[in-house]
Amino acid sequence: MATNRDQSYSDEKGRKRWRGNDEIADQIKRMGDYLIICGYDESHAKQYGRVAYTISRYPESVVQLHQEGRLNKIPGVGTTIAGIVGEFLKTGTCAKMEQWVHRIPKSVLELTAIPGLGAKTIRVLSRKYKIRSLRDLKKALDEDKLQDIKGIGKKTLDTMRRYVSEHA
Repeated sequence: MATNRDQSYSDEKGRKRWRGNDEIADQIKRMGDYLIICGYDESHAKQYGRVAYTISRYPESVVQLHQEGRLNKIPGVGTTIAGIVGEFLKTGTCAKMEQWVHRIPKSVLELTAIPGLGAKTIRVLSRKYKIRSLRDLKKALDEDKLQDIKGIGKKTLDTMRRYVSEHA
């Protein structure tokens, strides 16, 4: 039985893409961001972003490759990533992410949608200012607590305010 994940489409350049690949790639990228925010070794966590990009552009369905036990055909996908992909397909999450939830709630990932706000900056906001959701960010912005953070200038603050006013 075909699911939405099994559906292909053509991107803006006419390349065949797969909805399931996009979904899994997004989950793997978010996991990499989450691990960086939580303090996981950044050089290792950044690999998830690269693998996510490769998966999103892969010309075959990740769902099909998983069912056939052929995920290792994808460059950068070894036993660990194949296991994570399988967990995401089955449960929507994975054990590696769940190991870190006791440190920082997954709601911190809401902040990754803000343009110009990367995982390292979110890590600073989370650790130093206890900002772990859009609601926390809104409160900090309303109280002008973020004015003097290194790396966050007026443009970024304006972008955050605009995003929070539309989404929080």
